[in-house]
Amino acid sequence: MRRGDVAVLSISAALGAIVVAAVVVSVLVVDRPREPSKAAETNSDSSLLVVTWGPALCKVDPPNPGCRSGHVGSLGPAFILHGLWPQPPTQQFCGVPKGGRNPSLVDLKLPQDVQTDLQSMMSDAGVMAPHEWSAHGTCSGLPPADYFGIATRLTEQVTAVLNPVFRDAEGGHVSLSTVRDRFDATFGPHAGDRVGMNCREAGGSGVIVYELHLSLPPVAALRGASNPSLGELLDKGPTILAGCRRGLVA
Repeated sequence: MRRGDVAVLSISAALGAIVVAAVVVSVLVVDRPREPSKAAETNSDSSLLVVTWGPALCKVDPPNPGCRSGHVGSLGPAFILHGLWPQPPTQQFCGVPKGGRNPSLVDLKLPQDVQTDLQSMMSDAGVMAPHEWSAHGTCSGLPPADYFGIATRLTEQVTAVLNPVFRDAEGGHVSLSTVRDRFDATFGPHAGDRVGMNCREAGGSGVIVYELHLSLPPVAALRGASNPSLGELLDKGPTILAGCRRGLVA
């Protein structure tokens, strides 16, 4: 082999090594979850607090990890936290790749009291909390501890109002007007206009009430609110479409 050929082969090998190294670095960077202590700047104009009726979740999605483990059933007939979603719906996965690897619950570095609350309010906090952070929390403008702390405080206020309504209606039907009237009575006139209802088909059970959506101000506006008032926030949130008007309570 001539000297020129050797030089060409050496250069080609070197370039190949550089390309391989660049690909490896790129894969590592893409696969690395975003530092969970930092949320992107938000362009959100409002937010939705989404709560799911636990028995309905297991009717609609029996393979759900929280249903399979029996955790949702152990919570009894109660609403559980799905998430706190910056709006509009395009505000998702801010600064993180959709479908990328979620951080673990440990990575979120949540205070113990917030972790405990999530365990008692979510279908499976180990799965749901990291997903909700990646999909929605990264667009909130808040760090994980504040984001989930606010979500759990608000969920406590929702369940205090609605769990009795749905437990009394278990096996029967409940209407959106009943739900909205209860919010008006508890939080003041027109609070119910910020509540929408989502129903799902559940096999032979028919149409059941699955989730409630509560319209609130942007999550970032709640910064520093250690004990946010649901009534005050509903008053500041935009009105919301009704969604489902009536459904069976599983």
